[in-house]
Amino acid sequence: MLKRIAPIALFTGAGQLLSIFALKYLSLHGDAGQLKAIGETDSLVQFIINIIALGLQSVSMRNLALMTEWKDEYRRGQEARVTLALLLTGIAALAFLNKYYLLFLIAPLLSLSGDYALYGLGHPVKGSIIAFVRLLVPYLVLIVMTRYYQPLLIEAYIASVVIIYLLTNLYISYYLQTSLFYLPRLKSLTLYLYSLPLGIVTLSLYFIGLGLLLVVPYFYDDTVVAVAFVGLKFYVIYKGVLRIIHQAFFKDMIQGHVRLRVDQLSILLAVFFGGSAFIFPQTFIRLFLGAKYLDQQTFFYFLGLGALIYSPLLSLATQALLIKKDKAYSITSAAGALTAILSSILLSFFHPRLLSLGISICLGEAIWVAGLITISGAWPEIRSRLLFILQTLPAIVLPVILRYFFHDAYVTYFLAFGLFGLLLVALHFQKFRSFTTL
Repeated sequence: MLKRIAPIALFTGAGQLLSIFALKYLSLHGDAGQLKAIGETDSLVQFIINIIALGLQSVSMRNLALMTEWKDEYRRGQEARVTLALLLTGIAALAFLNKYYLLFLIAPLLSLSGDYALYGLGHPVKGSIIAFVRLLVPYLVLIVMTRYYQPLLIEAYIASVVIIYLLTNLYISYYLQTSLFYLPRLKSLTLYLYSLPLGIVTLSLYFIGLGLLLVVPYFYDDTVVAVAFVGLKFYVIYKGVLRIIHQAFFKDMIQGHVRLRVDQLSILLAVFFGGSAFIFPQTFIRLFLGAKYLDQQTFFYFLGLGALIYSPLLSLATQALLIKKDKAYSITSAAGALTAILSSILLSFFHPRLLSLGISICLGEAIWVAGLITISGAWPEIRSRLLFILQTLPAIVLPVILRYFFHDAYVTYFLAFGLFGLLLVALHFQKFRSFTTL
């Protein structure tokens, strides 16, 4: 397990840290309007990617993982993706309502990406490298343009996304020995109908996170939206790291002991995130987001709580996919997303602040996890994860003690969580080392 996860962690972590630094740099040297614009651009690009993926991508990954003759399956999936993407370009005609709708013109390029096949076919390291490069180039451009020429910041960011997707799409087709371009076929859209429940899952999970930015601008002011983008982007980056870890072991997670180990790793990461936000909030915010957000500590408390809710039972989502409980999974995910969206709207009438968005995220995650528990009915699995949490939590006393005596400072933070990490390694190294053959 460690041999497989190490390179994935390296590339994924490097890419996500760069994106965090880029957003921090923009928030410190740009204005709220630019941050909001990048937020709308990024969230819309991710929305297009999720629309093209819908449930078809999850079904294709599952099928690719379970079959040896996979190229016909891949071709059918790519034909459907291209066809839907071409239809989506028509939405660009609504640019007079929102100029960012012009981004739908790049939908066909985004649809050509076969990165999902890398994970389904058991090449997660290649997939993590592709993900790293797709973060590296746009966010490096973002930093450079923020530093030297802010008037064309948005245009340069979009151009970098287009270029890097074109280049990585070429590489994926070369590596898989498949065609890059596929002709559209209207009949292929029926694949989306067959995978509609998982399509609902994809969109729902998007809205329990960055997707809220497609809703909140209508109910909250620009300052709230700008800060929400930074916080939610960080939160979605964290969730993306967990998702890549799960994809790395996708083919093996039909086995209960593999799901347990992956969930245990997710729990450790959640404790680091949640513990940082709760125990060292000022250092956490200064380090990852910038000192200008120090007065929004409560919002980041709730994001940390959301991570603690989301992570421990995440493998139940993969299990629901592998055992084909698609309909129940879609209902659960839709309930979580609707809870997050409706609560953010409702709370805006009483308290139009970031706190309302933090509460909405936690409510959405709680409904989603409760639904997964109901679907799986795997109470022994749940007990094993709760037992691991109970075994891990006493170690958090060490950072709490150091925080109490030496205050919330950089040195204390790194010392506390450095020692915390070493303690966890001492306690659990053999547990994960035994899975190096995976």
